[in-house]
Amino acid sequence: MKLYYTLLFRRINRHLKELGIEPIIAYVAIPCFMYWGSSSFFEKVMYANYLYPSLVVFFVATISFSKHDDFLKQQFSNLIYRGINVLNNVFLVLPFLFFLVYKQLYAESILVLLLVVILSFLKKLGKVNFVLPTPFYRWPHEFIVGFRKTFWVFLLSYGVSVISILVDNFNLGVFGIVSIFFICSLYYSNLEPQFYIWVHAMTPEEFLKNKITIAIRYSILLTIPIVSILAIFYFDQIYIALMFEVLGVLYVVMYILMKYAFNSLGNAMFQGIIGVLCLFFPPAMFLLIPYFYYKAKSNLTTLLK
Repeated sequence: MKLYYTLLFRRINRHLKELGIEPIIAYVAIPCFMYWGSSSFFEKVMYANYLYPSLVVFFVATISFSKHDDFLKQQFSNLIYRGINVLNNVFLVLPFLFFLVYKQLYAESILVLLLVVILSFLKKLGKVNFVLPTPFYRWPHEFIVGFRKTFWVFLLSYGVSVISILVDNFNLGVFGIVSIFFICSLYYSNLEPQFYIWVHAMTPEEFLKNKITIAIRYSILLTIPIVSILAIFYFDQIYIALMFEVLGVLYVVMYILMKYAFNSLGNAMFQGIIGVLCLFFPPAMFLLIPYFYYKAKSNLTTLLK
């Protein structure tokens, strides 16, 4: 297990250096950004003491590293594999737990810790025994596969938006929008085999434009029910919902570009780190998106002419 975490630490450092970021700077800046983002979240969001822990558990419950899990199962015994899963989940939420303790939310921090440990022993929702129909055409495979695995999350998000009307809480409706864009971004966590990129008769620019256009179209489609409900009951605040729509679109676009900016099949964890940072500090996307676009276009040049 010690060797595993040594290699994991080295891989994270390598990904940071590929970005042109000195690891020691990242390890100082990340906690600062997370503290700033978490503090802003508690200052600006109602019921943050409920939503913040829920968002943390939601993140752990939905994020998946399938190839990484398969590798662990092949290399370690079941006991060690389970132990690594527990530790990985705890490490993911540790900064958030520290912040909850700092806010003196001891019960919430203990509950989050217990839930993420329990999630370590549960299988992710995967294949079902029937073909679930989707509102998408056959070619955006990321959305077809992703939607069938996470359709229950959309039901929860739509349910939250209805509850926001019943309890007269606009922020809950906005949370529903954010959760949908977050889930859609996770559809682009894993890089497909190079053959599925090579078969496209497109230039790198056309390929990325096609991917981004499809993702924007279907992400917005999935949030239309919530935006419509908020527009009816909170028309004077609809501009806030539309602002989060724009930020959500940028978040999905950033994930697409990250997917092709790095050739490594094991970059899902790195994407997760960047994703969490931008979740709490959205302005960072305006700097990262152009950089990831340049990197993605450069990498795709070898596969697409």
